[in-house]
Amino acid sequence: MPDDSNGTSIASRRKFIATSSLVTAGLAGCTGFGGGDGNGNGGGGGNGTTKLTYWHQEGVPHRQKQFEKYTKKFNQKQDNIEVTVEPQNWNSVFGKLTSALEAGKEPDFMFSLPAFTMTFQSRGDLVDVSDIVKDLKKEHGMFDNAITPFQYQGGTWGIPMWDMVFLHHFRTDKLKDTNAWAPKNWQQWSQALTKVTDNDNYGITLPAAKNLWTTENLYTLMINNGAYVYGPEGKIMFDTPETVETLEFYKKVFKQASPPSATNWGWAEWERSLLQGTSYSTNGFSSWARSLEETEHAGKFSAIEQPSPKGGQEGSVHYVNDIMVFNENKKSAIAKFVKFLHSKGVYGEWLANTEPTLYLPVTKTGKNSDKFWNHKLIKKHEEMVKTQFDALPKASLYGFRDIHLKNDTYIPSVGTLEGSHVLGEIVQRLIVNDQSPEKAASWGQKRLQNVLKTEKSSKIN
Repeated sequence: MPDDSNGTSIASRRKFIATSSLVTAGLAGCTGFGGGDGNGNGGGGGNGTTKLTYWHQEGVPHRQKQFEKYTKKFNQKQDNIEVTVEPQNWNSVFGKLTSALEAGKEPDFMFSLPAFTMTFQSRGDLVDVSDIVKDLKKEHGMFDNAITPFQYQGGTWGIPMWDMVFLHHFRTDKLKDTNAWAPKNWQQWSQALTKVTDNDNYGITLPAAKNLWTTENLYTLMINNGAYVYGPEGKIMFDTPETVETLEFYKKVFKQASPPSATNWGWAEWERSLLQGTSYSTNGFSSWARSLEETEHAGKFSAIEQPSPKGGQEGSVHYVNDIMVFNENKKSAIAKFVKFLHSKGVYGEWLANTEPTLYLPVTKTGKNSDKFWNHKLIKKHEEMVKTQFDALPKASLYGFRDIHLKNDTYIPSVGTLEGSHVLGEIVQRLIVNDQSPEKAASWGQKRLQNVLKTEKSSKIN
């Protein structure tokens, strides 16, 4: 791996930094810990076999099973490469990886997310994978929007593996019959959500806790209304009229149509409200579709792209899951494994089996895979999955919006933004402390500057 531009050695940056707890706290919680000897950076075997070890954080048992299954399939096709998988969990992986890097015992490669990847790229720990991504794009038609979150500072630092995107999921037996459906703007949307709210049943589960789910919900609404965290030069541009309008809408919908107890809800409570039928819609991923099949509400949900305000724009948050590479000496062997997973006969089937409806292919080959679309659950929710594909080209992540791409802005604090849950904290001030949207935006501007150690954007007076 190369040193940075000012000659600082990579080893000097392999330290446990203050953002460790912030980054891991913002990532989806999973279970499962790694096995093996932890020496993922060891040499090849005595018989000329290249041994590879990789980590992933997909702790749900049925997901782990698929990683093991397809790793075994790859090994059976190889004479001189042997791959070992070591499952981790998001709650502890930052510290474990940082320690492994310090000791020279890191895995050869690892599944990751954009903010997590940028954090370790900024520390100088990653290998540029531009050549592997270029090959995959040429062979399989990899989507540009999947590559964007990993291209900066003259390289590509993550290999896109699958995508996940927010939609507005709703009960067709409740919301589809309202006279404001399908909503063309925020006003019609809030009218419909309020109309079906009564007693202990709510039009939407909108969160107001200091967690990633709230961060994602607020940020998607900000995208729809042209509001930003970062300005074009990467400095904080939060306290704007667009943000105030977004917070005003958020507060209105929460007060009129969301469970009051959602001020301290996490993923488990969110999912339970949908599966038990007390909430009729949500803005989020489709991770609960598998569990939905076991309830009386199976078949009652559909999805649309999240409505935008008048004069706003379509769009939502999305997460491209990637592979980051640590071992440059074994890069060609790693490329073979990655290309195996992306291959025509494997890719669609692997994603469909690992988490149907949630994990979306990032290539044309995967999108056109019969094995992907013929999965029982995907077939049942085909319309929703197709809507997800429609939403992906318009989806973006903090620090990778239009103004940032246009200016080629490098913003390494996105990991801290996501992990610190500052946007969720701002929503708490808005809802729990009952601050006005104007005061919440002003407080949020200062709070973001302090937490992210970034100055105010010149675009704010």
